[in-house]
Amino acid sequence: MPLHSLLCCLLLVLPLFTGCSDLNGTRLEPVLGGEVKDLLLLDFLWHTEKHDLCRPAHLVCENSDLSARVAEILAEESQSGPIDLLEAEIGAESSAQEEREESLRKLLEEQRKRKRALVDPLQYEMSIGNAAGYEPDPMDLRQQAPPSAAQLALLEKAGIFPDEVTCSGQASKLLDTISKRRAENLTTPKQIRFLERVGFRGVGTWGFDSARKMIDRIAANRWTVPHDINPVNYKP
Repeated sequence: MPLHSLLCCLLLVLPLFTGCSDLNGTRLEPVLGGEVKDLLLLDFLWHTEKHDLCRPAHLVCENSDLSARVAEILAEESQSGPIDLLEAEIGAESSAQEEREESLRKLLEEQRKRKRALVDPLQYEMSIGNAAGYEPDPMDLRQQAPPSAAQLALLEKAGIFPDEVTCSGQASKLLDTISKRRAENLTTPKQIRFLERVGFRGVGTWGFDSARKMIDRIAANRWTVPHDINPVNYKP
């Protein structure tokens, strides 16, 4: 008769709790196939409170996140009386769904705020007088390749919404344009975005200092255009 079929008690003295729990005596099929139907694990170091090899929640949950949530519910509510495991699972699923929806809502709100602070690349091209936009050379595979992470990071830092940049060639052209305009002391994408949002026209032709002074005036006026300025007809 195999030794594991006679095991009825184990004392956890090995250093690894998982290794102790994987001994022959704890394997379901050998135990059920032997003479001993139950196995007692003596855990003087309370490893069972530190590790989650198997909890009641694992019997009804499809993933570890949900089982962890069910375990929390059982721990919180079991003090007031017995709890139905299936009801706890339903409550955990509902709670997890609400948490996912709230997380998604926050993410979308962050994306909207981020997009409002940046300028669309096509709009930027139009604002600086390049209505033709950008078309990659069909024979140049490097231009048609996706933009690199470094290019997208530089564009976002400069004030361009990177999600609308379609290829590496467009990203390179935008970065070159921004660099040349900076050298010529012309308005930045962020300045253009802000001033156009409050109604100014032709901001792409302004100088950097003129845009900065106007933004300072608007900021001093509680972020509203002063009454003596008509943004539609204003010329710096």
